[in-house]
This record gives sequence, structure tokens and C-alpha cells, in this order.
Amino acid sequence: MADYLIGIDAGTTGCKTIVFDLDGHILGQDYREYPCVYPGPGLVEQTYDDIIPPLIDSCRAAVEASGVPAEEIRALSFSSQAPLLAMVDHNGELVRPFVSWQDLRGAPYIPRLRESYGAEKFYRESGDPLGTNSAAPKWVWLKEHEPQNWARTAWFLSEQEFLMKEWGAREYWTDLSSASREGMLDVDTMQWSEAIHDLVGIPISRRAQVVAQPGTPIGTISADIARKTGLSEKTLLCLGAHDQNCSTFGGGAVRGGDCVMVMGTFGSCYVVMDEPLRDPQRKLVVKPNHGMGNWTIEAFSNTSASSFRWYRDTFCEAEQIAGRVADLDPYDIITTQAQKAPIGAHGVTFLPYLGGASGARQNPDARANFSGMTLATKKTDIARAVLEGVSFEMRDILNAQAAAGIEIGTIRLVGGAAKSAFWSQMLADIFQRPIEILRTSEAGCLGAAMYAGVGAGLYESCQAAADRAVAVVGRFEPNPDNAQAYDEAFERFVNTYEGLASTVF
Repeated sequence: MADYLIGIDAGTTGCKTIVFDLDGHILGQDYREYPCVYPGPGLVEQTYDDIIPPLIDSCRAAVEASGVPAEEIRALSFSSQAPLLAMVDHNGELVRPFVSWQDLRGAPYIPRLRESYGAEKFYRESGDPLGTNSAAPKWVWLKEHEPQNWARTAWFLSEQEFLMKEWGAREYWTDLSSASREGMLDVDTMQWSEAIHDLVGIPISRRAQVVAQPGTPIGTISADIARKTGLSEKTLLCLGAHDQNCSTFGGGAVRGGDCVMVMGTFGSCYVVMDEPLRDPQRKLVVKPNHGMGNWTIEAFSNTSASSFRWYRDTFCEAEQIAGRVADLDPYDIITTQAQKAPIGAHGVTFLPYLGGASGARQNPDARANFSGMTLATKKTDIARAVLEGVSFEMRDILNAQAAAGIEIGTIRLVGGAAKSAFWSQMLADIFQRPIEILRTSEAGCLGAAMYAGVGAGLYESCQAAADRAVAVVGRFEPNPDNAQAYDEAFERFVNTYEGLASTVF
């Protein structure tokens, strides 16, 4: 009897389930989009019905597509967005909708928290710059603005802990990367920070238990979930990780100096470090590289390829219709349009800050912007400007890492951008660094599946799992002839941001 694994990427705008063999080959997969809810400016939430039914349906469809007998699927793990805040009552029910990591409601509390705790002290302890992605300011907002909900809350959780309990986990557990991503973990002791929890007003006894062992089995699939998904009740539920750490693992970044860039809903660049260094400018996040015995230093784009999806949904109805008629991906149609415009998009610049600026900029008030358009501007220019703008924000992140003394060579690219040869070459040219492409661009699912395999004893270690299941299948070398044109376009991008930051936001 063969052994198979499932990785489920419970992302921000959709979920993907993939059935893998132990060598990282895909046997079956399924993807479902789901919505975010925007109750007001800067507010981003999701409901139980937004997320849970699509996850179940996706898992069932992937298992059916794989043709793998249920009893041969040994283990399952989640790659989860974080922090997606869940307030849960004594019955295990959500008190209110999930609060997304993209939500900006906590921004006004950031200066107060930095002043009362000390910005440098907070960063040294948590490895988190305390920005809009951090959980602490969101928790404080919820405590002060929703006291009745706060009083009803028995457990203060993030997405993975809630999902695992729903699927059959015995208790609420979390991994090092998910806990660290909240910005409330001491990254040196690898335990919840009592001082930061006291600052926010949450007892540690009402948080999930932090587990350092990668892929720890925490239960088996419940009878109800087994019936709905077609899985066996003997399938192990193993602790996964934060989606970006799963993508890092699925990209093979397990040893010091390895670098993975994730460009999905959320963008990030992860560099593995053997010691938990800190960024003197406090722009970069430091957190445990779960299961590897080392750390990552990273920075984020709040929207990344979400900007591309926003452009598709807002301006490209014709391309979506054409895609349905011709059975083509609308994104492929749009990138084909973008290729018709020159580098620099005839002077059009796009700032991709649809959810504020994090990463190298750390400005929650920043907003997206198109500039440089004239009567001669074409849709091809706009499409290219969107791709370039998202890429320039990632170059900003690389520059911040370089300023912190982090050396980056070859970059492994995962996420939606890795599916496009045009975009991959654009990134190589903008960064002037080689870009490697992996056999599966769905590194989040692969990373989750490998964590499950480690927990089930099918891999000796995380390093052994990556060596066996992660394969490089392509490489894009930077074209030096394009460097100057991209440098000029990037300079215009920076100048546009700085001009607006000093006058508008």
C-alpha cells in the first residue's frame, strides 16, 4: 500500500487542496475562491460560511480527482493565513467574523502600543515591527470597541487553531511560525510573551498551546469531516504552519542563505538565517523557520498579486468573458496584453498599496495610485504598470534586506507569479538576480503536506522532506540590457510614492 499526503492552503481569497506522493508529485488538486467582507474603509473580515464549506468541498474534489484510496492518505496539514483573528466562545463557536491580517482597524493603536511598551523592546522580543499586519493592535481595538464580544470570548485564536479543532483536533494548538506571525511570541524563548499579552489584556491560558515539533499529530479526521470529504477517520491531522512558512518550506528554504519569494495574495521575501539577527531599522520581521532549527528574516507586501486580481476583477470583464469562451486563464490574456507595452509602460506608474504599505515602507495610510497617464495611454500600458508596480514593491523589500546586511543571491519564486514566464523574467530583470522555478508553484500546499509527512514519520526530518520532494525545473537569468530601463522606472516608482507620502498620505 502506497502513502500519500494532503496539503490544504487556506488562503486569504481562496483555498487549494493538493494530494501529493512522497516525492512531491501532484495526484489531484482543487481550488475554490471565497470572498472577503469589507464592512467599512480599512476593515476586512471573513465569515465561517465564507471559509469552511469551500475548504471541505475543495478537499473532497481533490481526493476524488486523485483516485487515491482514502485509507492510503496518511496525513493532512493546513497552510493558514495569519493572523486571521478568531474570537471563540466556550462552545467552540465564533463570537464574531474573523478579522483579516489585511484589516487596518488597529492602525491608530500602533503609536500607543509602541510608546507604552517601547518600540525597540517590542521588536527585540517579538521580532515584529508592530505594524498593521500585527495582531496586538487589532486585539486592542476589539477589546475597546466590542466589549460584549470580548466578554463572551473563551479562546483568542488564529485561523489554523480554529480549523484544526473543526476537523478533529483534540485541543487548540499552534506552531511557532503562526504564533510568531501574530507578533506576540518571544522569538528567543519560543513561547508566548507574557509581557505583550499583559499589554493587550489576553491571558496566555486562553491562547492555543505553542508546539515546536514540526508536523505534530494532534488528532485524526472527525467522522463528520470524513463523511463530507471522503477521507478516512484514520487520517492523521498534523500541525501545519503559517502560509508563508509553508511556502518557504515548500520552496526548499531549509538551510542558512536559502531565499524564497512568495507572490500570491500576499507577497514576501524570506531569507533563512542561522542566528536570529534583527534589522536596525525595524522594518523586517524575524521569526522561527518552523521545524528547521533556524530563523527567517522577511518583509511583506500587503496585496502583491491581490493587486493583479483587483485589476482583473475591476477592469477586465472582457478578458474574463474571453477566457471562459476560449477556455483560457484571464491572467494569461492580461499578461499577453502587458507584453505589448515597453519596459516602463510608456511612463505609467502603479503604486500597489491597496491595503496600505508594509514591508519597506510601513505606512498604513498609503494608498494605491496610477500616475503618468495621457490620452495616448493604452490598456496594455496599464496592465504592464500593474505587474511592474507589484514587482517594484518587492524590489523595495530586497533593498531593505540588503540595508540590514542580508545577502541574497538566487531567488526561488513561488505563487501565482511563478506560473508566468513573462512575469518571472521581469522579476529577474528588475532584481538583476537569477529566478528559479520549482516543479510545483503551489509551495504552500507542498509545505503543508511535507509537515504532515514529517509528523506521520514518512520523512526523517524537514530537511530530508525538502531534499526529496522539492525540485527546481526552470531558471530565468537577468538580462543586463534591461537593467537601466527598469532602474529608471523603479526610480519613478520611488519618487511617486515619496511625493504622495509627503503631501497626500
